[in-house]
Amino acid sequence: MLLKKIVIAEDDDAIAHMVNMALGDAGFLCLRARDGDEALKLVKAHDPDLLVLDVMMPRVDGLEVARRLKADVMWSRTPILMLTALAGIDDQVQGLEAGADAYMSKPFDLREMGARVKALIRSARRERDRNPTTNLPGSRAVDEEIEGALKSGKPTVAVHIDILNFDSYADTVGIVMSEDTVRSLGLWLLDAARQASGGGAFVGHIGGSDFLSVIAPEHVERFLELSEKQFDTKRSTFPGDPSSLHLVAAIASTEGLTLNNGADELGRRLGRAMKAAKAAGKTGHVRWQPS
Repeated sequence: MLLKKIVIAEDDDAIAHMVNMALGDAGFLCLRARDGDEALKLVKAHDPDLLVLDVMMPRVDGLEVARRLKADVMWSRTPILMLTALAGIDDQVQGLEAGADAYMSKPFDLREMGARVKALIRSARRERDRNPTTNLPGSRAVDEEIEGALKSGKPTVAVHIDILNFDSYADTVGIVMSEDTVRSLGLWLLDAARQASGGGAFVGHIGGSDFLSVIAPEHVERFLELSEKQFDTKRSTFPGDPSSLHLVAAIASTEGLTLNNGADELGRRLGRAMKAAKAAGKTGHVRWQPS
């Protein structure tokens, strides 16, 4: 996994070095900016996971840097941790209103800074990687969930669910209505996963009508039963003629896989299983897993 990048915009060499050392030791790749103009250029060149931004800097001050980034559609999601020697409430309010996501007054504790940096990045990444149609975690979050399962070594199953004949259906009813159908399916799958697992399963939206759940082996059957029941019960509410739509599920276990190359092999297993499921699922719901 790539190192998380942080731009440190601080004109004081001693403070910049101290922050760089602390965050570098924590595993972050730190890029230094000595003024606000350089900070803007580094953010736009490197798309960092976080900007640590001093308020009082030459050329362009930190407040103006924050305003410009938050006003730009490309960089408005970059989280900003603002640093300042001005500890008054009015100063903090001014920084937050300019666009800072969190605020620390100098002098600060490096342990607290490290914790805040990690929390801000964690929160921002969760919000960035959501499918706009369903608001479920997207493809990057799916990859990270699978990586986490492989790291844990616990028996885990990945279930890839798709709607058979969805493309032709979407062509008939149009983009808006087909997205409503996908949105509904996402909610049903999430509800089914929660019921089957007691709240501990993951459901992500890869794109289109493709979803992936990461779930314990003992919960797979119940998850699929609930998903199919929801689909059958509510399919009649879909616009147009949904009679040709069926759920197909590809099931693959992480058993025997390692972190080194397990994600790729799991993807191949799911691909083979989904191909077989779609070939067999012409008249109803089908589940398939590699033998």
